[in-house]
Amino acid sequence: MRTTLQPILDMLDEGLRLYRRGFVPFVLLTTIGVIPIGLLFGLFIYASTTASNEIIFLFLVLGMGLLSLPIGIYAVGAISRATLALAAGEQPKLRDALRIRPLRVVGMGCYGSVFVTVVNTLVSILSLVCACPLYIALLMFTVVPLSTIGTGAFGEALVGVAFNIIGIGTVVIYGGSFVISGATFCSLIFSLQPFTQEQLRFGASIQRSLDVTTYRLGQNILAWLCASLVFGAVAIAVTVAIGALLPLPLLLALGEDSLVTQGVSAAAWMIGLTLALPPLPIWMALLYQRRVAARDGADLERRMEQLEHGGLRSSAAA
Repeated sequence: MRTTLQPILDMLDEGLRLYRRGFVPFVLLTTIGVIPIGLLFGLFIYASTTASNEIIFLFLVLGMGLLSLPIGIYAVGAISRATLALAAGEQPKLRDALRIRPLRVVGMGCYGSVFVTVVNTLVSILSLVCACPLYIALLMFTVVPLSTIGTGAFGEALVGVAFNIIGIGTVVIYGGSFVISGATFCSLIFSLQPFTQEQLRFGASIQRSLDVTTYRLGQNILAWLCASLVFGAVAIAVTVAIGALLPLPLLLALGEDSLVTQGVSAAAWMIGLTLALPPLPIWMALLYQRRVAARDGADLERRMEQLEHGGLRSSAAA
């Protein structure tokens, strides 16, 4: 397990180091995707409170979804290209990172939509098969036995323990579902890497994506889960810290009903999200590089040298 998990941890650590080195370019590239999506979301909130026609509201929701996907994919592709430059020892240039053809972005959006739909369907089926029996078993082993216990101090204490167990189990189940959702998003970013890292035709990019995604699938899933777990912890810490502390003086001075306070709060949450998002595409770009190198044998010579040196050291020790 250590030999499988250690390369993943090294990849996560390297991604965070690259993020620190290229902090400004990564944040600027993320802002390019976050601000339009934030404006679209604000328009959606405004339309939901003012639109009187359900058809108009439905078109607004559809338009928001259609516009958010290519914008987000474009930002992810730009961050992935900047990651390659920084990993190669170069200073990432925004112009080069943003140089993705519109038709390629549209192709990425079409393929990404199909990919994430299939993955979400499979994950939903697995969650239904696994989570529901766990939750039912949790209820059966706590609530049902306690229903036969009479009243009294001992019975009340057992009921309290049972509800604590149910609460912890519910948090674990729902927390696991959020981690799995994040892993699904990681798999989507990973699947789009051939479109950003390699200059292949559309069909060849799809084939490359499927080949590399299914290559060492178990290790890929473990990497997606670890990335999702670390990202979730970092994102919650950053967004809560900035989103709660930055508007606090205005909240105390003007109150929560003030438009200024609400605007600053929304901006604070947006800043926190912008700072927390870049590691995901950075990690997936690095993971894709490693999987391609392993699959194509690009690192075969290096591994042979390591084995040879290891054999020489063993012989010398003997």
